[in-house]
Amino acid sequence: MASEWLRPAQPSVAVRKSATRDMTDTIFALATAAGRAAVAVVRVSGPRSTEITSTLCGRLPPPRVAAVRLLRHGGVVLDEALVLRFERPASYTGEDSVEFH
Repeated sequence: MASEWLRPAQPSVAVRKSATRDMTDTIFALATAAGRAAVAVVRVSGPRSTEITSTLCGRLPPPRVAAVRLLRHGGVVLDEALVLRFERPASYTGEDSVEFH
């Protein structure tokens, strides 16, 4: 189950401890700025991001290519999302990451 592998990032803690965070963690966090937005962006970042997110959406698109995917859990469709994959070091976090829009 993907939720067993993910740990939500705590922005206030991540900022203070960014130099000491264990870079083997895979985390997820809301990447949309506070306030009103038409679309929320969730970013999964870390060494297991590709493995974990593929359990939700199946086949991931090639790096830096957007693709629409159905997000599923236990065979139930949860949502439809635009999915983007980024490989390290050419990502916002410098780690492998996947974004759901």
